Amino acid sequence: MVSEHSCIKIDDDLPLETVALVGCGVPTGWGTAVNAGGVRPGDTTVVYGIGGVGINAVQGAAFAGALHVIAVDPLANKREAATRFGATHTAADAETAQEIVTEVTKGVGADEALITVGVVTEEVIAAAFAAVRKRGTVVITGLAGPGKKTIQLPSFELTLFEKRIQGALFGGGNPFDEIPRLLDLYRAGRLKLDELVTTRYRLEDVNQGYRDLLDGRNIRGLLIHEH
Repeated sequence: MVSEHSCIKIDDDLPLETVALVGCGVPTGWGTAVNAGGVRPGDTTVVYGIGGVGINAVQGAAFAGALHVIAVDPLANKREAATRFGATHTAADAETAQEIVTEVTKGVGADEALITVGVVTEEVIAAAFAAVRKRGTVVITGLAGPGKKTIQLPSFELTLFEKRIQGALFGGGNPFDEIPRLLDLYRAGRLKLDELVTTRYRLEDVNQGYRDLLDGRNIRGLLIHEH
């Protein structure tokens, strides 16, 4: 049971399997790029972590008009998926991503670095901070433990380059606006939702679903409740 103030009415013809995807991961990733990141046409955007959130950050950055979208993930299947959702370049690690950023921007740096990894570390934040240009934006959407301190950056560079670090909850959007808008884009063929689902599981296969999640096999796993 949830409060009526937390419910969003959807059209009856939309399949619930599809709508389930926009409950969290899609708007969080999309909004990380479009809202919190403020990606604009011609930008260079780096996305660290291509899971259920990161893949939609890639999709959002591409939709917003980024010229270069660099997807960073150690797993080959996730890098390959990113190319289907708008990534122009992929990298297995932050060091390779930095080399790509340097090359495509002629040394200037990325406009946005979006952190959507499952567990945020000091290392990924430092890499993202180094990757962005003067007045570039680092968006931190992923989480670490509530008491864990993961940000340690040179204030000299932060001040003189006027770099910006932005936290983002639900992609910095309002669910009552964001979810209907995303579903409208889906209807119009401008947003990929069904293609996000790697595997569908029956309720009795839920443990396998969690195993596949932990092993990085899925972009999105969908649990089907059959009546």
